[in-house]
Amino acid sequence: MVEIKEITGLPDYSEIIELINAEWPQEFGGKTDDEKIGEMVRSHQVQTDTVKYLIEEQKIIGFYRYTLWPRKNPDSDKAHTMDIAVIPARQNQGLGIMLMTDLIKDCREKDFNQLLSRSMRNNPGSIRLHQSLDFTVYLETEDSIVWEINPQFMSLPN
Repeated sequence: MVEIKEITGLPDYSEIIELINAEWPQEFGGKTDDEKIGEMVRSHQVQTDTVKYLIEEQKIIGFYRYTLWPRKNPDSDKAHTMDIAVIPARQNQGLGIMLMTDLIKDCREKDFNQLLSRSMRNNPGSIRLHQSLDFTVYLETEDSIVWEINPQFMSLPN
């Protein structure tokens, strides 16, 4: 059985280093796992970030993190996906859609009217995920695509 569990406070990023490595292989380059974990901890803001783990048989097989956007505006009605990943052995099995659907539902419950999310151009799985959930292109750069969707008005898979 697969379940999604919210993590309160600062997550133990060492628990999910396999997911961090799967999500950001180019972003972190030749850094050690300790350096990657340090960057994740420094980028985490307990006051504005929401983190949930996808757990199967007591093993973390996926996670997401999103934040209020911009972080310094407590009245913002926007959210931004910071991370979403599934371990490589479990990719292409609908788990990314499960995580993103839960993230969108969470944004809907918190009355966000816009969700932004970025895909690196060299990550076809992320691009397919956003397209499958009807995200639209918000911004394109040389190396990435920023997607957007209004969580209040989209239909979600069951």
